[in-house]
Amino acid sequence: MTYLSRLLALGLLLFVFGANLQAQTYPNRPIKMVIGYPPGAATDLFGRAIAKQMQDSLGQAIIVENKVGAAGTVAAEAVVRSAPDGYTLLNSASQIVINPFVQKLPFNTEKELIPVAQTITVSYVLIASPNFSANSVADLVEYAQKNPGKINYGSYGSGSGPHLSMAMLEKVAGVKMQHIQYRGSPQLLTALMAGEIDVAFDTTTSTLALIQAGKIKPLAIGGPKPSELLPNVLPVAKSYPGFDSDGWQGIFLPANTPGELVKKLNLEVNNALKSPTLKSLAESRGVKITGGSSEQFSAIMKQELKKYEQVITENNIKMD
Repeated sequence: MTYLSRLLALGLLLFVFGANLQAQTYPNRPIKMVIGYPPGAATDLFGRAIAKQMQDSLGQAIIVENKVGAAGTVAAEAVVRSAPDGYTLLNSASQIVINPFVQKLPFNTEKELIPVAQTITVSYVLIASPNFSANSVADLVEYAQKNPGKINYGSYGSGSGPHLSMAMLEKVAGVKMQHIQYRGSPQLLTALMAGEIDVAFDTTTSTLALIQAGKIKPLAIGGPKPSELLPNVLPVAKSYPGFDSDGWQGIFLPANTPGELVKKLNLEVNNALKSPTLKSLAESRGVKITGGSSEQFSAIMKQELKKYEQVITENNIKMD
């Protein structure tokens, strides 16, 4: 073995030893969880609940920091730029797989963030104003075909999940509707109940209570499977196979974080998701706890990035 080869081998050995030692002593100081949405938002609620369970298990404080802006991009960039030592986590919504195609990002989402674990999934629901004539996807499509451009639908803005869900439906059904943008879900739902817009996609988290109260009508589930919360509402995929507009949340780390730390944090997140507190919160908010391995979450990320790149490119969508 040459001198250079011995140096390289020694360097590799020291790197592995250092990574293992870091994993064994981790954590020895507070951890930060960065969330790109305001306090009280669904991403914040679940992030804080997971952080609380994890800090009880790890024996170190997990400080939640809300860095709001650019649909989660400000928070994601802060984590990308942080040290890859396991002390800065990102709790993100699925908008993270949309942003690369509607914004000019200062980082590469796929290459510079490590998916640790998917935490929850949440179905989008196709909903209608109580006075709108349609009661199903078939009714909506038939009306749209007979009245092109006369149906108004709402979203949180260009490039948002509800916008892309409707763009997907327009594409598969061969119809065109008018897009009306609102600041967020509360404004969208208020407009829908008042009849200012006819239809929209929004999450079960936001819509379940209004549906149960009869203030809005559910036409279809956006995800590929029926929702346990709305068992009588069929998925869009029943009419258009392959349709899937489920949302989700997940935990990420900056690239180059040692594999042992990724594994440790994956285990901690999955254990947190098993807690009665998280199960109760999920039931109350109409979401499904997922969990799973880092590899599984990475595969989901790749599929989602590919799906939304196609939707956004086909419809020439840009964030306003």
